Amino acid sequence: MSTNLSPINPWYVCLCKPRREALAVRKLEEQGYEVFLPMLTQWEKARAGWTKRQQVMFPRYSFVRCGRPEQSIGPIRSTPGVSGLVSFGGIPATLDEATLAAIRSLAERQAAALDEKVHPFHAGDSVEIAAGPLKGLSGIVSAIAEERVVVMLSLLGREKAVAVPAGHVTLT
Repeated sequence: MSTNLSPINPWYVCLCKPRREALAVRKLEEQGYEVFLPMLTQWEKARAGWTKRQQVMFPRYSFVRCGRPEQSIGPIRSTPGVSGLVSFGGIPATLDEATLAAIRSLAERQAAALDEKVHPFHAGDSVEIAAGPLKGLSGIVSAIAEERVVVMLSLLGREKAVAVPAGHVTLT
């Protein structure tokens, strides 16, 4: 982050109220500001198996810039969901376009990588069986299929490959 105000249309760092990022983004966009709220997609264990869930990459922070050259940053501070702009020595902090583009690219790459998968497991992951007759046993993922995960378990003193429904496995 820099506090350099030389860019014609800089991105400002907006501090949102706790868990009010979506409200702040919506209200800022309604006023004509351009807003970027980077999101991360993560795996979450659900009753039916694994699902993807989005969460804010930087909790309580978003990035905003004026949508028109004559637009002021003053109204940002009184927008519902916004606590204020991050400032250093009374000067609002700005983010250069290259840094913002890197954050945007990171979020897009991370989401695209998860889109290719049905569940969060990779070969070599340490896992625990969380449901079913093998509940409580730990092992290493050796292969992955769409609905099943093959786990190498130590049973009766020998390594044995066991196919388990992906919803019954958790990462350790």
